[in-house]
Amino acid sequence: MGKPPLRWLVRKNGLPFASFLFCPDKTHKTAVLRNRSKRILRELVRKHIPLIPVGYDCAILVPVGFAKLSKEDREALFLSVLKQFP
Repeated sequence: MGKPPLRWLVRKNGLPFASFLFCPDKTHKTAVLRNRSKRILRELVRKHIPLIPVGYDCAILVPVGFAKLSKEDREALFLSVLKQFP
């Protein structure tokens, strides 16, 4: 599920918590860009963890363009994808 430039892969894990994997794609040429995207995603998840259902494994995939969006645009995109959650 998702909207470009943000994609979520989700599956049930049967546990009383949700786990996350943050995956910058190959358009990130350097470790600095990959780590920046991961920091941004971790902060979005921390901020909105009460809205995320428990019992799922989530992989969040982003291209390098995601980090270039404004903070408000990233948050709006994240919340719009979160509404698609099963």
